[in-house]
Amino acid sequence: MQAGRVLTISQGEAMVEELLRLVEERAEWRLRFRRALLGEVAVSFQEVLETLQQVARMQQQGEERTSRLEAALSVLAEAQQRTAEAVLALAEAQRRSEERTSRMEAAIVELAEAQRRTEERVGRLEAAVEALAEAQRRTEERVEALAEAQRHIEERLARLEATVQELVEVQRRHEERLARLEATVQELVEVQRRHEERLARLEAIVEALVEAQRRTEERLTRLEDAVQELVKVVQKHEERLETIEQILAKALIRMDRLESQVGQLANRLGLDLEVDAEEVLRSLLEDRRIRMLQEPFALEVDGEMDVVVPVELPTGERPWIIVEVKGRLRRKELGEFLQRLQRPSIQEELQRAGVQKPYLPYAFGLRVYADVDRMAEEAGVGVLSFRGERVAPRLWE
Repeated sequence: MQAGRVLTISQGEAMVEELLRLVEERAEWRLRFRRALLGEVAVSFQEVLETLQQVARMQQQGEERTSRLEAALSVLAEAQQRTAEAVLALAEAQRRSEERTSRMEAAIVELAEAQRRTEERVGRLEAAVEALAEAQRRTEERVEALAEAQRHIEERLARLEATVQELVEVQRRHEERLARLEATVQELVEVQRRHEERLARLEAIVEALVEAQRRTEERLTRLEDAVQELVKVVQKHEERLETIEQILAKALIRMDRLESQVGQLANRLGLDLEVDAEEVLRSLLEDRRIRMLQEPFALEVDGEMDVVVPVELPTGERPWIIVEVKGRLRRKELGEFLQRLQRPSIQEELQRAGVQKPYLPYAFGLRVYADVDRMAEEAGVGVLSFRGERVAPRLWE
């Protein structure tokens, strides 16, 4: 579609140059050519404007899609941040669990060491009992062998019995302590069992966390793949936008050339229209026997007064004729001319330029639209076309 439009513009440039040459050579073609050209130039500008609007819409859609992609990437980045924070929290919980396990292992080692020391003390106690039994045996032998020393032995035996009683009491206390120690060991065993159960539950939780981490890593992998796809799509969009920008730049360059050519043509047409309006006015004044007091001229007053000339009417009055020249004369153009002419600041500038009231205002149009004549007649403005006067003006005092 763009290539076809470029070809049409190129052909149009050649045709414009050829038509300009023909218009300059044949004056009788000017009026018909201007009437046709004004409509075609408007259509060409309309097509260029529609093309630019379409390119602008495509540009806006590309920017909106790019904004949505940036928002999606932002959401993915936030999800990645939350996942990283969850992994760090899991690692911290795992470290604390390992520290508690290490402390429990140290406590068990201390318990085993205390058990070992207790067994050593019981062994020494058994050795002492055995030594006591051996002493008792030797005493009995001495009682049999030394009847004479019976009394002393009985006394010693009494003392020995007291000592044995003390030893029995000590043994009883040791047994109680051993019983309490066994109960403590049982409690420690129960605590150890509960710790093992808790460790088993912790291991299960860790395994679940490891599985969750694996699933998270899989999701992250899928997200990374999706982001890569989005990056490729964005790159393609950027390439398409660059292509569109290049096409738009070429279209703008050609439009600038066309505007320049159309501007040149419009300037030529504007000058020709003013010349035509002056020729129609001269013919009208000659027919009405109205004498021009000087040659017509243009005046720059907040815009251009295209044709201005002082005249003398057959009645002796000397008004100034002011002609507004338009290619297309519609109610809009006529209304703008009336507003300018009625503005006090414009009248003051005209007066400073030597243009005094009364005025005979005219509006000249290569093509005059419907209802213009009635509006001009009500306002007291004359209407001229290339065929002559359509509406006569009234003097503006």
